[in-house]
Amino acid sequence: MLIASTFADETGGSGAGGMFAVGGSRAERIDKLSSVGLAYDGRRLARIVRAKSDDVLGELVIYDERGVQRYLRLDGVQAVHDVAWDGQDIVVVSAWHNAVRWFTPAGDVVREVRYAGPNDNWHVNCITRRDGEWYATMFGPVGPLGRSSAARNEAGRLVRLTTGDEVVGGLTAPHTPRWLDGLWLVCNSGRGELLAVDEAGARVARRADCGDWTRGLAWDDRFMYVGTSRRRTALEPFARAEVVVLDRDSWAIVERIALPAQELYDLALVTPQLLDGLRRGFDVNPLRAAEFRQQRLISELGVDEPRTLWPSGDPLPWNDFRCAIACTVPPVCAGATILDVPVRLTNRSASFFTSAPPAPVFVSYKWTDPASGALLAGGHAYRSPLPRTVYPGESIAMTARIVVPAVSGRAALRITAVQEGVAWFDDQHPANALDFTVDVTPVQPTVWEPTVWEQAAP
Repeated sequence: MLIASTFADETGGSGAGGMFAVGGSRAERIDKLSSVGLAYDGRRLARIVRAKSDDVLGELVIYDERGVQRYLRLDGVQAVHDVAWDGQDIVVVSAWHNAVRWFTPAGDVVREVRYAGPNDNWHVNCITRRDGEWYATMFGPVGPLGRSSAARNEAGRLVRLTTGDEVVGGLTAPHTPRWLDGLWLVCNSGRGELLAVDEAGARVARRADCGDWTRGLAWDDRFMYVGTSRRRTALEPFARAEVVVLDRDSWAIVERIALPAQELYDLALVTPQLLDGLRRGFDVNPLRAAEFRQQRLISELGVDEPRTLWPSGDPLPWNDFRCAIACTVPPVCAGATILDVPVRLTNRSASFFTSAPPAPVFVSYKWTDPASGALLAGGHAYRSPLPRTVYPGESIAMTARIVVPAVSGRAALRITAVQEGVAWFDDQHPANALDFTVDVTPVQPTVWEPTVWEQAAP
């Protein structure tokens, strides 16, 4: 599964940032946490949380298949852009300090590579490892705050991190270096293109014009996926980011998939199991997560002090046997048949309605003789369970199953609710029910002959 890391800024733009799962031509939002670099090692995904300004400390979140495994505050690291795995250690780019730092899982710095000069003089941004050696893309050197300097035009480069030796030069705001099929792939962001560069001959072997600021790259056996951010090139705050899909053989653009976010920073391919962990996020404790969702939902419904937090089938207080039923029933029904009636049930009480034990609430009915009011024979009335918990003041649509009695003639039908083992709602007040008069036609004789169906021979 392809995932995309995106961010937004204070302009609001085309929506919040966050993580997206991209499948087919659609993008599913996983969360709204603005993020930059991603690193997946086959078991865990490390994710850099984007900070709005350069004086804010970096944050890193690590996920596995069960959700968030670890959160790290990266002290001494600012303008964090990228992340990678080095075995158990985490490698982080601190663009503000022109540095790359190695952290243990406990958050301790164990190694650093730093370039000289004022803050953000080089704008080191993305890193990768090839054959045990680390490489990085950078904009300069172009002076302080190099990311916004006009001098970055064709001053960008891909370098060997520990020596600073240039591997590929003449780039404009490069990002996301990757080694694939004997060539260096680089997002030449300032030119809106993806390049494949022959390291030996220092020449561009292939080029794909993606149209907008390129950043973020992943691939599978058939396609390459390149992130683009139109806002950077068109200066349109409401322009959306896209994933550009390229045929891996021809480098032709196959598709463009729009994301409701301002900018796309990174892409990664992960397993469906890891994607489940991303969706779960911090909700690794089911009780805490469920309690938080309950509190938020109840608050949104306008109930600040509910009688209980958790829906249960406990007996309702007598003054909470209050509901409203809305439905229609055919005026003529055949005896000994089953009706599936669409019903809207409204909870007019201060309690939860739930079909959970020990005293579940159901929608049910009563058939009576219109003249005497006596219950018609037919046995136990069918109970239709609620599809989910109904909160105070909430209405739900459901289907009530009604068994027509095996009689003929006029009959009265009352549809209401019942709390099993406690009381019928209509016994507390007639307004809790809806009444109908139905003409029941004679029971049709049962046909005993079986129906046989066979597929015709080809």
